[in-house]
Amino acid sequence: MKNIKVIVFDLYNTLVEIRNNNKFFLQLYKESLNGFNIDISLYLELVMTKNEEELFKILPDEFSELFRKYEHVLNEEVNSIFVYDEVLNSLQELQKKHRLFLISNLAFPYKKPVYNLGINSYFETMIFSCDFGHMKPDEKIFREIEKRTKVQPEEVLMIGDSLKSDIKGAEKIGWKSIQIDRKTNSNNLNAIKDLTQLNKLLITSY
Repeated sequence: MKNIKVIVFDLYNTLVEIRNNNKFFLQLYKESLNGFNIDISLYLELVMTKNEEELFKILPDEFSELFRKYEHVLNEEVNSIFVYDEVLNSLQELQKKHRLFLISNLAFPYKKPVYNLGINSYFETMIFSCDFGHMKPDEKIFREIEKRTKVQPEEVLMIGDSLKSDIKGAEKIGWKSIQIDRKTNSNNLNAIKDLTQLNKLLITSY
């Protein structure tokens, strides 16, 4: 892990977790009369790549009606989001020697906890798919970090829980990567259980 200048983090299941995951947007789709007249895969893509204003314009009025009806379910989810115990201290240590960035695939309501929990203060830039218009593992969202940092691909390290979105997406463009696996007893040598292990890996590489 030598020569790492930039560390890019995923958000959910990497830095934070939803205790009461009600799958709000999926619930809206199931409650709709005919799935808002679109395939569920397209619906979920829209939810993850459009901001609030765009989403309410694109989807039928039924969507906004159901959104308001079940907004209490969303609030329950958002209010249940917590930061993993070691995260803030680890980020504080990491930012002493590295530039920290965040890329997250998320729907617009799930940005708010980042600020409420104070996580935003540790990152130079945070890129959310609902604002950027593309999701990991799309190369465009990874390349945006390179544009903003002017570093070489091999100087970037991606940390995330998703093998497809985070790890393979990053490796495809030449970034280094480490998977964080908080929930299983994986024997993957390139996986860590929490960020304290990441700190140790980076320290021993100097």
